[in-house]
Amino acid sequence: MDNLAQAQLRRILRDTDRFEPFVRHIRFPFFKNVELNTQIDFTYPITALVGANGSNKSSILRALYGAPEGSNIGDYWFSTATDPIVDAGGRRHCYVYGYRNNAAQRTVEVLLQRSPFNRNGGNPDYWESSRPVLEYGMERMEDIPPDSPLPEGRSKTRWNLIRKNVVYVDFRAELSAFDKFFYHNGLRYTTNRAKKERVRARAPHLKYAIETGAPQYTYHRLNRVVGENRSLTDEERAAVSHILGRQYTAISIIKHSFFDCEARTAIMKTAELNYSEAFAGSGEFAAIMLVVNVLNAPERSLILLDEPEVSLHPGAQDRIMTFLEEQALKKKHQIVLSTHSPAIVRRLPADAIKVLVMSPVTGKATLANQTATADEAFFHLGEPNPGRTLLVVEDTLAAEIVKQALQPHGEAMVNRFDVRFFPGGSETLWGHYLPIYAAENRSDVHVFLDGDKRPETPLVDPATVPDADHARIVDEIERVAGRRITFPVDGGTGGANVAQLRTVQRNFATWSREHVHYLPGAGNPEEFLWQNMRRDDDDNALADTPVKERFEQITRREMRVANFRSVTSADIFATQRRRLATIPEDHPSMVAIASELLAIAGRLPD
Repeated sequence: MDNLAQAQLRRILRDTDRFEPFVRHIRFPFFKNVELNTQIDFTYPITALVGANGSNKSSILRALYGAPEGSNIGDYWFSTATDPIVDAGGRRHCYVYGYRNNAAQRTVEVLLQRSPFNRNGGNPDYWESSRPVLEYGMERMEDIPPDSPLPEGRSKTRWNLIRKNVVYVDFRAELSAFDKFFYHNGLRYTTNRAKKERVRARAPHLKYAIETGAPQYTYHRLNRVVGENRSLTDEERAAVSHILGRQYTAISIIKHSFFDCEARTAIMKTAELNYSEAFAGSGEFAAIMLVVNVLNAPERSLILLDEPEVSLHPGAQDRIMTFLEEQALKKKHQIVLSTHSPAIVRRLPADAIKVLVMSPVTGKATLANQTATADEAFFHLGEPNPGRTLLVVEDTLAAEIVKQALQPHGEAMVNRFDVRFFPGGSETLWGHYLPIYAAENRSDVHVFLDGDKRPETPLVDPATVPDADHARIVDEIERVAGRRITFPVDGGTGGANVAQLRTVQRNFATWSREHVHYLPGAGNPEEFLWQNMRRDDDDNALADTPVKERFEQITRREMRVANFRSVTSADIFATQRRRLATIPEDHPSMVAIASELLAIAGRLPD
């Protein structure tokens, strides 16, 4: 459930145009190492891209950087001999994004693709807008009658680029002048002693330039002040102090070349310690650059932050999110960040968390789902404890039923399992997660679906199906999953794809037979709870109402909440937990769940 700030941000985005223009989605028909046609929707002002190293988070941020008019992804992605940009089958690398056109009163799409290189001076690093391509899921542009004026926001063949200021900060590359010189500039000064002598010789000149605020400072016939040289404003200093949890009385920042490289130095003072001659640490420097970039961005900017948690402790990472929420609310920014930080992810609603995973078949990055809980993101970040088996269920009540069934078997057995639910229900589990788990042959993952998803007969054992009858395996998978499943395979010729696809499908069926289970009963967890919990006459009087409403009414009665007041999902879940406790430990259904779990635990290494 959204907190107050999140609810305000969501309401303003939904009910007003104060965030417009706002990038509504981005899609990748053919782009770097991203799975074909992967789309990311932006439904909240702050979005986190989460994923392991190599999942193309930074590439997606750079694609967003190149979306507005006046920006170009070629500034950051260009072809070299060691990292060539290779087109395939006549297709150029491209991506599509959507934004709301106020004149058209709907979301329109823009296609950006790499400019074709030619020997007559074409720029191979330039990306340009293109007329819509129907193959990429775009709409055909409506024809404009002769002598009619052009509608607002478009040309004859395409929609205009979004007009939005963009701020892109890669915190891994935002090095202070000292760090850049001392650790990343070793061609001329190869020993630590030589570097230290250089810093000692130049530091007095740097100190003087900072203290005087000089816009220019000539040293060895070169102007060494190459950018801003100022003290932070009270607002900037207060924001840095809040994020770092320490009160600073003064902060100065200068962009200079005193150390033979263009970079910034920040110098800080506190009331307790005067270290105006000391260079700020990397965490302090990162916080300063975040604050300066965000506070000085014009209203309604697109702010892209690549790993803002770098060098900051979890408490500071959490306060970064408070700062970003405040700025998004105040100045109506759209903020997209990449992160590995659980402290950042847990501050966001599910639709603002975009988990990128690598397909074990194609090796390409794709979006797990348009929504993800923080727990789901933590799983993909490697948070689960080693040695524990992941039990995936469809919702929180199912997770509680599983935990309750395990409880009589002691703490050690309970700790063998990590019970989690992923949003999206069985369709998302079958369509996305299970193919990945099966391709990786994950022995440490088991899935418990609701009882109403149980097929009439189990999935056929693929070992009993001859190759000539392989279509039966495909039909069986679709029958049990209740949907058609797409299995990405490598490209190839001469039937290689078909052979690989059949192998993947057989492995998937084999894995699913061992790792997909069903909760007892023929309904969902609410129906299971209703049928097996202890009920009184007041409860039974609700038997004719839909099962979800029954627990809402019980919650109202027990909490004495009138119908004109709301009860929360947390209130209802607390009621369900209390009623679950009335089901005896030796109830056949609870024993059946525990037996399956004990059997799984018996197959685990000690």
